[in-house]
Amino acid sequence: GATANAPREGWGDLYTPRWVKGRGADKMGLCGVCVEPRERGGEARAVWLGMKFSAYNYHMQYGHGISAHTTRPFSPPLAFRDVTRPNPAKGEKGSVTVGMCHHCRKWVPVEGVKDVQVKVPELFWWKHAAACHGASTIEGEHGVFEEDEVWNKV
Repeated sequence: GATANAPREGWGDLYTPRWVKGRGADKMGLCGVCVEPRERGGEARAVWLGMKFSAYNYHMQYGHGISAHTTRPFSPPLAFRDVTRPNPAKGEKGSVTVGMCHHCRKWVPVEGVKDVQVKVPELFWWKHAAACHGASTIEGEHGVFEEDEVWNKV
């Protein structure tokens, strides 16, 4: 069976698994996003991921965009712009969208150059955010929670 696991950062912590099972190298955490019903943005399924070798961490950061540092969603780009690529190869885009990072103040690609549909479009931004943002967020950032009937109960 699983054991309840208290959130590190209080009730608003979206990163820490609320349920864990196993010990040591076999310890697994239940993804709190995937287990939610579809109408609340989840997948309505229990997804258990290994804690020891970072499967849980990678899933939360690159599958859901939840920062391990802040336990909240990564801050979005401050602005977007399209950049023309000078000599795109066959199967590549002629332009890509870049986003302004609040932390490093650089324009960062938010999409790949290949002209294909990707499973998680935000992945390019989330990878930058995980490496760059640390515990920083956009000043005044708030409103990351859906204020629904579940919100009203907590």
